[in-house]
Amino acid sequence: MISRAKSGRMIVTIHQPNYLPYLGFFHKMANADVLVLYDTAQYSKQLGFHNRNRIKTPQGAQWLTVPVQHSTLRALRDVQIVDGPWALRHRQALDANYRRAPCYASYEKEIHAVLEKPWTSLADLNEALIALVARWLSIRTKIVHASELPAPQTEDATAKNIHMVRSLGGDTYLSGQGGHDYLDESQFTDVRLVYDAFTPTPYPQLFGEFIPNLAAIDAVFNCGESIKLRKMFGDASR
Repeated sequence: MISRAKSGRMIVTIHQPNYLPYLGFFHKMANADVLVLYDTAQYSKQLGFHNRNRIKTPQGAQWLTVPVQHSTLRALRDVQIVDGPWALRHRQALDANYRRAPCYASYEKEIHAVLEKPWTSLADLNEALIALVARWLSIRTKIVHASELPAPQTEDATAKNIHMVRSLGGDTYLSGQGGHDYLDESQFTDVRLVYDAFTPTPYPQLFGEFIPNLAAIDAVFNCGESIKLRKMFGDASR
């Protein structure tokens, strides 16, 4: 069981392991004691972020996409990456668009090292990048996997989330704002439901007008350990 926070509450948040998540993902992670990577969730191309995210270029936002083997009803933990030069292209895209960013040189080698590994599992790649960016942001929230927890005996999305919180000894579920659209709030009787209040805060970017909700690395490469970036997360020392 995970040790409780100073508040006396055990705050658990749950999110699918996306590729290079945006700052809102890390804001929610920073405000929880435990992050459950929902690797048993079904892969969906339609959701848009399991295998891709956006960076900023002189032409605007650009997608970086990891090619994967598609099939129906496949859990994220089982999605395999298609062999090819995608990692080289992503490294080249980062170099081309962030080499003039104030802090890129401080992080370039580390992110290159992750991308250069011979990944076959999309979930493993995504988790490695999540852990890297979390460390850059001084977030020490514990990461666990849904696949490591007792399987819930239900297909109801709300009940599954409550089950995972209880399995970890948690008493508070921290949801993103998207939870308003699908969570059955009446089921939260012995588990407290809280919605994370993340609002994109403009920060210095290259290439003109601010674009919100890019991959979090955009903020790191532009701001590094600056006070503006720390203010987005407050005290994330959990």
